Amino acid sequence: MRKPDRSTRIAVTGAGIICSIGNNKEEVWRSICESRAGIAKLTRFPGETFPTDIAAEVAGDFESELPISGREAKRLSRTDLLAVKAAAEAIAQANEGASSPLPLERAVVSTGTSTGGLLEGEDFYFKRLVVGRRRAPASHVLQQPTSAPSDAVAHAFGAGGGVVSNATACASGGAAIGMAADYLRARHADVAIAGGSDALCRLTYSGFNVLQAVDSSPCSPFGAERKGITLGEGAAYLVLERWDDAVRRGANILAEFCGYGASCDAHHATAPAEDGRGALAAMRAALEESGLTSVDYVNAHGTGTLLNDSAETRAIESALGTAVPVSSSKSYFGHTLGAAGGVEAVISVLALMNQIAPPTLRLSHTAPDCNLDYIPHTPRPMAMASAISNTFGFGGSNVSLLFRAV
Repeated sequence: MRKPDRSTRIAVTGAGIICSIGNNKEEVWRSICESRAGIAKLTRFPGETFPTDIAAEVAGDFESELPISGREAKRLSRTDLLAVKAAAEAIAQANEGASSPLPLERAVVSTGTSTGGLLEGEDFYFKRLVVGRRRAPASHVLQQPTSAPSDAVAHAFGAGGGVVSNATACASGGAAIGMAADYLRARHADVAIAGGSDALCRLTYSGFNVLQAVDSSPCSPFGAERKGITLGEGAAYLVLERWDDAVRRGANILAEFCGYGASCDAHHATAPAEDGRGALAAMRAALEESGLTSVDYVNAHGTGTLLNDSAETRAIESALGTAVPVSSSKSYFGHTLGAAGGVEAVISVLALMNQIAPPTLRLSHTAPDCNLDYIPHTPRPMAMASAISNTFGFGGSNVSLLFRAV
């Protein structure tokens, strides 16, 4: 790839989201403002038992709202369908009120995911073994690759500028956005549809239970009583354009994407480095790229696990000090795995647009190793010129995205 021109400004002109607290931006932001979480009893796998029984599931018949035929929808996985839903909202907003439409023939689709169509792959093998070959649709196997969500979005909207699929665990969606910005800066594409999508599946739900990383109650990030994550599902995309192109199109610019940092702890398959060195490196890289020395709000990775929360606290303190307001929006919609970077990037942009920081729900008593201002219980109206969104994953993969208000 050609070297990205770091002087190129990147505009956010569209955002779309679907998760357990809403099927679009308006519903999601209303839930944020009303401190209403979307964590309830697991219904995705009826008749199956797991050590825990709660999750943050997407509700309702969102498939009927998709800009594709019912026949086409049947060929796609749940992860693909979530991706198409979120991307449709983002693209519609980027075109709304503009003097010319997005040049989708030059749009790259960049998606982060950790499961892809694994749910449908599970269904295929269960049906193949239990029911017999004739009752196991082969199309379910084609839905399984992690490349499928990007392909589904590109096909649905005629995005001809290339597809990128990123699978770096829970940092996937954040990395997909950062990589997409570099595509624009290197002029490989003129538009980027970037974010993440993941649906709940049996392997991840049972796997995190086996790791004893799931809380039997709704997660409590940074709390003294925290015991683990709550698993969720969802998708979110941003439309990114070079700033000058967005201005020429007459697009409404929502925020500026001005910094991307990535690192690896190189420490352990699942646990973060306890000193937070990888997270710190990602945040410092995002700050350096943006030219900023501080930010006004941190949308934390904030999973609710003992090691993740304490390591991230150390990293934030080292990078930004102890006064910066921090919160974990996962307390609303759980950990959406590969989609988390996209979902929380959209939340960060909405926070800047509305000048309201989401709170950390259920935070009654902070842990001794968590000593920052975590905005408990209710949203906090505050002046925010910039915000950083952290997503950290298995293998020590870390991504920080930095946005600036316009």
